[in-house]
Amino acid sequence: MQLGGESTLVTLPVETMLLTLMFPAREAMKRMRSGVRMLFLSLLVLPACLAVKAVSAADAPELPSVKQSPEVLAAMRQVHAGFKGQAGYVAQFGDSITYSMAFWSAMSWDDPDKYLPADDGLPQKPGDRRWKDVILGARDKGGKFANYSGWRVGQLLKSVDEVLQRERPEYAIIMIGTNDISGGKLPANYEQDLQQVVQKCLDAHCIPILNTIPPRQGKDDAVAAANTVIRKTAEQMSVPLADFHAACVRLRPGDSWQNSIISKDGVHPSGGKTNVYTVENMQNCGYALRNWVNFLALRELYFAVQTK
Repeated sequence: MQLGGESTLVTLPVETMLLTLMFPAREAMKRMRSGVRMLFLSLLVLPACLAVKAVSAADAPELPSVKQSPEVLAAMRQVHAGFKGQAGYVAQFGDSITYSMAFWSAMSWDDPDKYLPADDGLPQKPGDRRWKDVILGARDKGGKFANYSGWRVGQLLKSVDEVLQRERPEYAIIMIGTNDISGGKLPANYEQDLQQVVQKCLDAHCIPILNTIPPRQGKDDAVAAANTVIRKTAEQMSVPLADFHAACVRLRPGDSWQNSIISKDGVHPSGGKTNVYTVENMQNCGYALRNWVNFLALRELYFAVQTK
């Protein structure tokens, strides 16, 4: 075979020309075979990776129980017997940790039942309905709904009457105290005012769900004092308790809740995927954790009190 023009003539054997033309194709085939081998090895390794992940999930910490005592459920049946308000409406009473849209609003657009265990003794769904259709008021935020930034128990006490009369809620989630302890100690009026908030709910045949306040950086003693009062109030008044603080320290022991469940400001729960209730996510999204413990409490009350 000849290549070149009139002034240059190069003669190559046919075998050499064929090898020259075949080289790019041969190189491509070599690379393709290498890629196939890598894919095959990846498929071999994948089951091992999945097995490691499964072990990690099995070792994940469990949340403390949010089940209410038989005495509390019996007391709430009596309260609910006189209820003639807005079925399914859940009032949200509290400070900025409640005022935030990261808290509870996910109940209006997503259903949490897919994260429930297969069988824990309660139905997963409210009959043939969806939780987001049953739970009302999830996006009701602001002072007119008795939740706002910076509030203390005294401000909450002055605001709940209007909501109880206007909205006639079936339930009320109550968390207050984080701002009350800003000075490092619990104010003298805190316990009495909190009890009055709870009593106003009971008088309106509204089921209160008390929440403990979360850990706060540099305020361990004051947080403990507030939560002692909250737990004592729940016990003495026989009302439901969703122990958010216990859930925080269970998933993040010691001070590991800082910059994980609690945001960098050391005060507020962290945001993120507030409607994803896996342990892994709730270890890093404080609002998802609070949403979940309150949903579990509400779900039990729905089936043990409301539908009885």
